[in-house]
Amino acid sequence: MNREPPKAFNEPDSKATAMAETSYEASATGSPCIRARGVGKTYSSRSSEVEALTDVDLTVYDQEFFCLLGPSGCGKSTFLRILSGLVSEYSGEIEISSARADGGSVTNMVFQEYGIFPWKTVLNNVAFGLKMDGVRKQRRHERARSYLEKVGLAEFADAYPHQLSGGMKQRVAIARAFTNDPEVLLMDEPFGVLDAQTKRNLQTELLSLWSETKKTVVYVTHDIEEAITLGDRLAVMTARPGGVKEVLDVDLPRPRTRGSIPTDEFTTLRERVWELLSDEVQQSVTR
Repeated sequence: MNREPPKAFNEPDSKATAMAETSYEASATGSPCIRARGVGKTYSSRSSEVEALTDVDLTVYDQEFFCLLGPSGCGKSTFLRILSGLVSEYSGEIEISSARADGGSVTNMVFQEYGIFPWKTVLNNVAFGLKMDGVRKQRRHERARSYLEKVGLAEFADAYPHQLSGGMKQRVAIARAFTNDPEVLLMDEPFGVLDAQTKRNLQTELLSLWSETKKTVVYVTHDIEEAITLGDRLAVMTARPGGVKEVLDVDLPRPRTRGSIPTDEFTTLRERVWELLSDEVQQSVTR
């Protein structure tokens, strides 16, 4: 059982790139950023064992917006936590590319539950990661205010979380993640608890930030339309124990808005994803 965090690699080699082109992976361009090979995870208790993931093979490319889609309990969040280093015991191998020499974060996680400190102001929440990295106060506050401006929260810099709506709290979490300047942004259903209108607005803001910064993003969701709207590619996972059933290209033009996405192409892809997903959802219900 692997007890080490995901390993970093600096230069992609031709053998590893070739391995990424497996029979179930759609085409992609660029250098590999994340390589997962044979990844598995079993949770044990005194009375039972639950196999959450089995034999996950996946490659995510540099600057790609990659979505993980699957039924409840299929191990999507577990896989994300392995990538982040929050889960350290697993089988198989994960490598994450890094060109950083400044000691900054390679990955950063945005949770569904906001994950912001109630006793800190919005500004200090957004600047917290930079504070932990030893960045001077003036510099970290300048950077935090810049991202608060981008997510429309500049006037709430001195407010506290209890004064914010759910959508505003998630904007704080997203601003903090981008302020930390990770190479890989991991997002675990960040808009899952929000109403439809707020969710749509935040999707648009997220795509705007991503197009500006070109971070590599791995985004977990249950929502087929969200995965198609956001992703360059998406992976459909099997019911527990989760594995990769198929990886599909989202061959739709960017920038994407509801009005700019071709209706026929969107519908065709949505139906294809549901075709892959429906049996897995049924299996997850009957287990």
